[in-house]
Amino acid sequence: MSPILRIEGIVKTYRGVTALDGVTLEVAGGSITGLIGPNGSGKTTLFDCISGFQRRDAGQAWLSPGGPTAVELTSLPAVRVARAGVRRTFQQLKVFAGLSVRDNLLTAAQSGPGYSAFEEVLRVPQVRRHERLMRERAAAMLEEFALAAHAEQLAGTLSYGQKKLLELAMALMTDPKVLLLDEPVAGVNPTLIEALKQHLVRVRDRGVTLLIVEHNLKLVFDLCERIFVLDGGRLLTSGPPDEVAHDPRVLEAYLGAGARREALLDG
Repeated sequence: MSPILRIEGIVKTYRGVTALDGVTLEVAGGSITGLIGPNGSGKTTLFDCISGFQRRDAGQAWLSPGGPTAVELTSLPAVRVARAGVRRTFQQLKVFAGLSVRDNLLTAAQSGPGYSAFEEVLRVPQVRRHERLMRERAAAMLEEFALAAHAEQLAGTLSYGQKKLLELAMALMTDPKVLLLDEPVAGVNPTLIEALKQHLVRVRDRGVTLLIVEHNLKLVFDLCERIFVLDGGRLLTSGPPDEVAHDPRVLEAYLGAGARREALLDG
């Protein structure tokens, strides 16, 4: 598979502390790829730099690199990264607690085409068409993520697991090319984790590339075709799950020298 996301030499420092030190990697289109590493290794910072929530100090990230539709993401603000086709979720849930579940989905769709204020006020045909399509898409998302019964309920009243599902559905409202998932199953009960795994597989199967940061390593090793490992802001290694799971450098980074693979996955 050809790469859909290329990250080249990303550097990010905070007052002399280096959070990312020349990170370079490629994510294959149509894949589920993992990004793991101990706490403080730079995983979320890398997501922030890719998605426009922080500015990197050096390096670049490209969507669809090398082709006629290539987009340099690191030169764009967050809203334009989203419009280019890269969406994300967050470690800390980002839903609008005071809006209904349906309105959360419709609000998430506003980062889509980027119509002008003039077109919005005049409600030109393309704006009306977009709104109709987004209402239909929101209805489909409510069904897919078992939230239809809660459509008019305030998002703040949902359970934690339902909010996780809502956040994922919101990220999919604009049919992204790449979805960056930051700890999608953190704090979720084991039954819902299995349901979320199936949702992620279905999302991949319809053509969305997933890059997942997750401390639940069993989920990462079960789902991902390739895994990148960060440690201290640098790329430690990468490869297929079984190869990474047996790499003594990975075991040492997580658990110390002499650790065994079984202890890594149990953790």
